[in-house]
Amino acid sequence: MEKTKLLSNAILMSMLMSTSVLWGGTALAAEDIQEYALDTMVVTATRTEKTVQDTPANVTVITQKELKDSGYQSVFQAVRELSQANCHTYQEDGGDYGGMMSRIRVRGIDDGTLVLVNGNPSNYMNHATLNTVPMDQIEKIEIVKGSNSVLYGPQAMGGVINIITKRPSKTGAVTGNVIGGIGSNKKLAGANVQTDVVNVGYKKTWNKDFNDAVLPGNTGLGTAINIKDKSSDQFYLDAQLAKDLTFSWGRNHSEVKYQTGSYKNFVPVMNKLSQYNSTYNSYALAYDNKNAGWKAVLGYNTMDLSCLPLKGSSYSKYDGYNANFDLQKKFNLKNNDSLILGVNANRESMETQTTAFNKAGRNSFSAYQSWDVHTSDAFELILGLREYYIGSNQYYDSDFQLLPQIQGVYKANPVSNYYFNVGKSFEMPAINSTFYYNSNYGINSALKPQSGWTYELGYKVDDGTTAFTADVFHMKIKDKFFWDKEADGTNIMRNRDEWENTGLELNYKQKLDENWTANIGWTLQNPKACSKGVWSQDTAKNILNLGADFNKGKFVWNTRLFTYLDREIAYYNAAHSSSKIKDHHLKNSVDLSMTLSYMPTSKDTLRLSAANLLDRDDALNNYEYVTMPRSVLFTYERSF
Repeated sequence: MEKTKLLSNAILMSMLMSTSVLWGGTALAAEDIQEYALDTMVVTATRTEKTVQDTPANVTVITQKELKDSGYQSVFQAVRELSQANCHTYQEDGGDYGGMMSRIRVRGIDDGTLVLVNGNPSNYMNHATLNTVPMDQIEKIEIVKGSNSVLYGPQAMGGVINIITKRPSKTGAVTGNVIGGIGSNKKLAGANVQTDVVNVGYKKTWNKDFNDAVLPGNTGLGTAINIKDKSSDQFYLDAQLAKDLTFSWGRNHSEVKYQTGSYKNFVPVMNKLSQYNSTYNSYALAYDNKNAGWKAVLGYNTMDLSCLPLKGSSYSKYDGYNANFDLQKKFNLKNNDSLILGVNANRESMETQTTAFNKAGRNSFSAYQSWDVHTSDAFELILGLREYYIGSNQYYDSDFQLLPQIQGVYKANPVSNYYFNVGKSFEMPAINSTFYYNSNYGINSALKPQSGWTYELGYKVDDGTTAFTADVFHMKIKDKFFWDKEADGTNIMRNRDEWENTGLELNYKQKLDENWTANIGWTLQNPKACSKGVWSQDTAKNILNLGADFNKGKFVWNTRLFTYLDREIAYYNAAHSSSKIKDHHLKNSVDLSMTLSYMPTSKDTLRLSAANLLDRDDALNNYEYVTMPRSVLFTYERSF
């Protein structure tokens, strides 16, 4: 009853704000109408260009306009909300604190989502990180749910997120923008320049200190955390070296001071201070010859994470890299059929310096095939297979896996279709999973890879005014990775006996008139894990996303409501947590936000964004880091 009342009040507040906008109506431009249509071209789901409508998968496309108009402060926020994904994060923007890395969990599976930047994998230690590219450099984001290990290999168990950046275009002009912002919890500045051969962007963000990032338990005890002097730099470059050859470089550097201690009778007593520095670099050389059907990507990603002891803490450092090469050839066959043949080679390396020094490397090689055949004018079938070999190292034996997949799409009429997808997925433990960090961590030498199957069936319809998608899915994973505790409190990674998730995903977008558009997304799922014969809930069972947009002349207004309902059990016991019950569930979270944009000229944009309007202190993760208080941010953008 309390959940229903809370959600109803939040929805009512959103509706009241919606009706408070009194501007009249004029027709939207044609390009704005098409933004919501399923005829948008995507490449991630099948490695070939297809419309969303013709893709046999649950696909979400987030455009740059949607990112800006909705007031999102990071890619992480946008992907979490618009794809109704679970997440593990330490602040709303997906920020990291050294080795404590935020990640997206598409369909509830941790370390089972693959992030690509223009097709180049950019996961680190199996974690799906999303903040390596400044938002102004993004053209669109394609999110494909479901097993995609056949086309993309490990880490694509729950889905794939492909961040597609702007590319240099032959306009003969220099264009770009500058942006600055100030708000209650952050300041930012950035600039972007686009020429015929180079597209480059930079963004700097300064965050206000955030004290009491974890609240005391009802006993007045628990860990106390303050986050201080947080700042980040994002840089991205695309350079057109030749007609079909592009070089890309993305860099994200962040610094933050992390103060810890303990609550005593609800009063925080701090005794440790550390500075976390994080630097990610992503380099890629991409070749794409559409006429000949050849694609190749050579990628090299580096990670440098360090903890510098300032008071009472200890030193630690992580250094790692991923080197990836992918080559594919598309053959066009009769009757619009096609065949893709590809090979992939990958090298992972990681070393840590804590109380002990650890170093490990791992090589993997694979070949993949995807045959797209039109059995009739209405039915299309895609058969895929990946042969995947992982070499041995000092921690793991070598392994070989065959990963099959079958997909199909049936066009019921010009505006609707049905689809299905069945695929096997496989993932090795993270390269650092057997490292010994300190006395709080143990090593599980018996840790096994995780593997499983995904089954889904879906329906799509889009007539230009109404867009609706629905799908049901079932995931069954064996030996799922998870962090556990020994009897003495030592942290250790283990394998689940089983992990399952069965769910229903619904997305509905409606153009109400020439000015108003509304959308709702709802994921109803049952993610559960079994260890030693005991089943437990793994992530939130209900994820709801409501939104409304008003667009007239110089004004754009957006409001959105995002909720996690019926959530999982917290990681810590009552002394640390928000409940007197030892194995308590996280309380429901509700985030109500609003953004108003005004364009006095075609080159100037003023934007006011407000987040957490209900001023809640909801838990961001199962460690019960809490959301920041209600905040506002004002930005000014000038195009040239």
